[in-house]
Amino acid sequence: MKKGDKINCPACDHQTIVKEKVEMAGWTVGDKIFVCALCEAKLGDMNDLESKGEINTKAVSGLAGLFDTDVEEKAVISEEEGDLHFCKYCEHYASHAFVERCQLHKKEITAMQSCPDFKKKEEKKEKEDNDDKKPIF
Repeated sequence: MKKGDKINCPACDHQTIVKEKVEMAGWTVGDKIFVCALCEAKLGDMNDLESKGEINTKAVSGLAGLFDTDVEEKAVISEEEGDLHFCKYCEHYASHAFVERCQLHKKEITAMQSCPDFKKKEEKKEKEDNDDKKPIF
């Protein structure tokens, strides 16, 4: 049984549609249940049903069947060093309060753009090297 199915209600003995309803216990939200759309008699629990992930998978596969395509797998995003060619990690990136610029191409950019001329920024030297140059006060 699922939301929207047509059934004969055992309580009112009419043909009806299954409706989803949330049980409330005072101000706390309870479980989701299936009820009759006409008399609101309880027909079953959502816990008896398959998990939500499986329901969504069936919906997606149904759409894929409708359009005669295969279900595509989700893209995997990796954070490997070779994939991080964003301008904000580039040596030529210059950030300012009002504009971000590429010093190599002399144009305005956004931090998340990528460029074929990407050159990774050199990591700044450790703070210890600069400590003796700072004033005491």
